[in-house]
Amino acid sequence: MKNPAIARIINDDLWTLVEGESDGTPVIVRFREALLTVSDKNGYGELLTILWPYADEDSGALPNPEDSKAMEEFEEHLCGALEQDAHAIIAAVITTDGARQWIVYTGDIDECDERISNMPQNEEPYPIDMETDEDPEWKLLHQILAN
Repeated sequence: MKNPAIARIINDDLWTLVEGESDGTPVIVRFREALLTVSDKNGYGELLTILWPYADEDSGALPNPEDSKAMEEFEEHLCGALEQDAHAIIAAVITTDGARQWIVYTGDIDECDERISNMPQNEEPYPIDMETDEDPEWKLLHQILAN
């Protein structure tokens, strides 16, 4: 395991849920609050954002039951692929305005990409887009939670 503090948070699997609005659009944020107090982020300085659009952008739509079920299934596979050995941690999940976004921190984007590619798929590949960035101080996570 890379970092005992991160591994413990993954093992505890405690999430906080916040619901609100931004410019009249519903926003649901689920996050691991314990990550906000982690001072040693060593080994988790790379940011992977995974976006699953389920409706038109600017529609303000939340997912329908079918989309919710598919995204829950994806998240279960994602957790199994990335968190089983604390390779990466899913820090937050944001649902708003026609899309769900997973905020993931890791030390090896290429390994994450490989693990995600090898996850079980449904009949069609998951409709996701992935972006990467350096974020050793987890500024994105703190920015999301400050809003």
